[in-house]
Amino acid sequence: MRLLKPGDPCPCCGMPIREGFTREKMLLLSYMAEGRTMLEVAGMFEEELNEQ
Repeated sequence: MRLLKPGDPCPCCGMPIREGFTREKMLLLSYMAEGRTMLEVAGMFEEELNEQ
């Protein structure tokens, strides 16, 4: 998992993450970003399986 940093896009709104967030909040946003990526990938696999 890639940890997000200030300036990276927020997984909730897409705006750049601002400075000053706690380490815990950055970790939570990183987990959210990873979860969203995993859901998108799962959806792509599901679409491909349905096409076969």
